[in-house]
Order: sequence, then C-alpha cells, then structure tokens
Amino acid sequence: MADDAMRDVPTGYPVGTRLSDRVNLEKVSWGAIWSGAMVTIGMEILFLTFGAFIDGLFGGSTVWSMIWYLVTMAFSFYVGAWSAARLSDMSVRQICVLHGLSTWGLATLATGILAGAISGVAAIRAATPVSHSLLSGRAEEWGGVIWGGVMLSLITAYLGSGSAVPAQPAVQEREIPNAPMRRAS
Repeated sequence: MADDAMRDVPTGYPVGTRLSDRVNLEKVSWGAIWSGAMVTIGMEILFLTFGAFIDGLFGGSTVWSMIWYLVTMAFSFYVGAWSAARLSDMSVRQICVLHGLSTWGLATLATGILAGAISGVAAIRAATPVSHSLLSGRAEEWGGVIWGGVMLSLITAYLGSGSAVPAQPAVQEREIPNAPMRRAS
C-alpha cells in the first residue's frame, strides 16, 4: 500500500533511480559553456568601453558609471547564458539553466581576474595601491554597486538560460480512420 502511494507521486523519474542516472554528466556541453563565457566577456568589454567613451565625452559622472555598469552586467550575462543554453542543444530546462549558471561562474571568475590584472597594471604605473587605482578612492560607493552587479548578473544569467529552452512542438493526435466494414456473406 505504501509503495502504491510512492508510485503516484509525479517526480519525473522512476522510483529507485539513482542521482547519477538522473544527472548524466555526458549531457554537459563544455564547448557551450566556454562559448557562453566568451560571449559574456566580449559583451562586457564592448559595453564597458562604450560606457567609458560616453563618460569621457560628457565629462564623467559617478551615477552614470554605476548605472551603466549594472546595465552592462545584466545584459552581458543574460546574452552569454542564453547563448550557452542554446548551444548546449538540450531541450530540458534544468540542463539549460545549469549550462547558463556554469557560464555565469566561469565568466565571473574571468571578469574578476581581468579586473584584478587591469587594476594591478594601473597601480604599478601610478605607484599607488591597487584599491585606489581600481575604485579611484571611492570604495564605499563602488563596493555595493559591484556586489549588486554580480547579483544582477546571476539573476539575469538564470533568466537568460531559462528562456533559451526551445519550445516543444505540440503533440497532435492523429485521427485513426475507421476500418471499412466487411460485408457478411
């Protein structure tokens, strides 16, 4: 009786399946994850350099820089996670989302390394501490914005990878023609 109740629970997997049977690691497309991370980093560079151009053109504004940074993070990670999920060629939403989140992790790590390298080079050239060159003495203002950008990028990566799942075609039942009646002889 208890076994019958357990079988009625719609889990999507047969009762007794192991985790390794449910999550097949062969379904991970590392090419898609790396491609998504490269798209993310490319979009970040494109948007941040455009923001620096506009910022310099109009005299510089801290508020403009902060808003543009958040827009850059949101859009770049959305597109990167979306492309990774689409390139994974999977139609299961959970697997697409995991590809997008893996892309987020890889791109966030790469962004942190690139930002550290750039600020380190700037600190060496100016002979100032790294924290001063990266944030221009405004660590209080930028600390929360950077954290907000990372959280926003996580949310948009989740949304982007979830929206990339291809739509399943509706299953249409075919009408079965009636069999012709036989004449009784």
